[in-house]
Amino acid sequence: MRTHTFLTNDLIAPFFEKKVLTKAELLGIGGCSNMTLFRRLSEHGYFTSYNLNSRYYTIPEVAWFDNNGLWHYRQIRFSKYGTLKATIQHFVDHSEMGYSVSELNRLLGVRVSSLLLPLSNEGVITREYFKGWYYFSADPLHREQQIERRRMMFASCQTAKVILPQELDDKSKIEALTGLVKHPEFEPRDVRAYLKARGIIVTLTAVRELFDRYDLSKKKGGRNS
Repeated sequence: MRTHTFLTNDLIAPFFEKKVLTKAELLGIGGCSNMTLFRRLSEHGYFTSYNLNSRYYTIPEVAWFDNNGLWHYRQIRFSKYGTLKATIQHFVDHSEMGYSVSELNRLLGVRVSSLLLPLSNEGVITREYFKGWYYFSADPLHREQQIERRRMMFASCQTAKVILPQELDDKSKIEALTGLVKHPEFEPRDVRAYLKARGIIVTLTAVRELFDRYDLSKKKGGRNS
């Protein structure tokens, strides 16, 4: 009979070659029961994919999580926060101004609309309608702060400085890049709205030029191996 340590090593070693494995593959490798398999994985530490029916597993040594705590290998996506529901809650709770459905879809790389209303009904997150549904923290104080920032983004700024593409100065570039650090899921139109909320009106062309100049679209992708 194989020892506890030997069985655990048998299960963990293949991850370094394949990076992700299914439960069926792990059971075949370990030759053990379902209960023993997950006991050994729990002792070591593991992550379950939040898409593809949570079919895939990986381990901390393999997953290269980005600054958002997300990692994907091919089309398989993982979060250090756990399930898709737990991940949505984390991002909504820690966001500066909540999220729309499309913003969450882009950030997480999967469609999340079917989960948002149940989470809202359970009181895990809240929602408000601003030309579409937006989702906010369940914490009352933080929720009000998020909603106020979202309103500012939508509000027209009469005193805003109009900047043509060729006049985009360093300060405006820094504001745009700061917005992208805080919200890496932002597309050019989101950056434009972010700047507008801060009194800087730019054309969409100007923002797209900024994305092209710094290869920002390429840098948004997660690490693939």
